[in-house]
Amino acid sequence: MKKIVMTMIALLTMTAAVAQNNENGQRRFQRPTPEDMTNRMADQLKLDDKQKSKVLDLNKEYESVLMGGMGRGFGRGQGGPGGFQGGQQGQRPELTEEQRAEMQKQMQQRQEKRQEYEKKLKKILNDDQFKTYQEQQQQRRGRGGFGGGFGGGQGGPRGQRPNM
Repeated sequence: MKKIVMTMIALLTMTAAVAQNNENGQRRFQRPTPEDMTNRMADQLKLDDKQKSKVLDLNKEYESVLMGGMGRGFGRGQGGPGGFQGGQQGQRPELTEEQRAEMQKQMQQRQEKRQEYEKKLKKILNDDQFKTYQEQQQQRRGRGGFGGGFGGGQGGPRGQRPNM
């Protein structure tokens, strides 16, 4: 009986601590800011101060593209908790042809903006830096990282959870 009571107290304490962290605005995943991305790029690409300033301006201009539209789009905020419009939790809702067409359009627009970003970035970086940038982007895409920003994101093959 004593073990059960102690276990319950421990569970309540942990639950309260987690709830308090969430109330203080701390989140499990915090989206990187343009400043975070620029600092990461500066370290990895060895940017000088002038380049860093230009990259920061560019990252601010293209922030929504670099974040890959995180926090928007289909799924969340549509039709109830978790964005599901019926069906069981854990299953994707069926999309209408109109929704699919809209998603395709948005993906195409993001891809075009991404190409614009990379064209402008290439003018800021030297050839070696841009080559390194492209290699790092390929690695990120290959491991299924978040959104297309620089660095950050969760690695590992898609569909598998990292060991913790």
